[in-house]
Amino acid sequence: MRQPELGQKISELRKTKNLTQEELVEACNVSVRTIQRIESGEVTPRTSTIKIILAALGEDLRSFHKTYHVNGNEELERAENSLQIAWIAGIVYFIIGFLEAGLDYTRFEEGDGDIPWEFYISVKTIALFSYLLFMGGIVVLANFFSNSILKIAAYLLIGFTSLLLIFDMVSLFFPVSDETLLFILPSGSVSVGVAEILFGIGLIRLQDGMGRMALLAGVLELIIGFCFAIVILFILGYILLIPALILEIVILYKGYEFIKSERRKEISG
Repeated sequence: MRQPELGQKISELRKTKNLTQEELVEACNVSVRTIQRIESGEVTPRTSTIKIILAALGEDLRSFHKTYHVNGNEELERAENSLQIAWIAGIVYFIIGFLEAGLDYTRFEEGDGDIPWEFYISVKTIALFSYLLFMGGIVVLANFFSNSILKIAAYLLIGFTSLLLIFDMVSLFFPVSDETLLFILPSGSVSVGVAEILFGIGLIRLQDGMGRMALLAGVLELIIGFCFAIVILFILGYILLIPALILEIVILYKGYEFIKSERRKEISG
């Protein structure tokens, strides 16, 4: 179910029952802060939470869904397809990332004379497109759960990461001076760090819909962001990206399964 329509309908239903938010809290044992955030459209709760709230309001989830038509099947189908592509692309990006890191180490630490430029460009291109598809899934989740911070952070990371990958490819043919690198690399690290911090905050806000895994991924992203922003700890940030990326792939897969389930309810309802 999408926000803010879901929150608006629950608020309307509560008011037709002549209940205050506090009285609804007593009836369903859900915190008043959660009720407030649902009704204001800040978060999309899990189906189990919606069922508890609706039961306290004397409503059934199926009838509620059928009456208000909170989501369209076509929209859900697009989101489902996007998320399926996204978690698969995330696995590709995760795997290609190790090869990419090895190539960069060889190029910048040992000299790039032995690396075929065609192979290097191919790896970077695969990394770029798989990352775009992967982060596109994050944007879909951000839209579905009305998470503006996560959406903004995802777009910032798409922009910064794309620029860095393109720079790697272009600099293969147009080498830059050490002075230029000393400016570009730290500034790029700080920029990515700020975006990662926002990304972490957005993931933490996603926990109402995706559970504690989103909280854990968010905390990791906050640490990663600080590591990149401080610059001298960027290596630690890269290491922590490994478990963070795994968690985010799983979150995308869970989001895919969740939306697929919602679409089945839309069809059957």
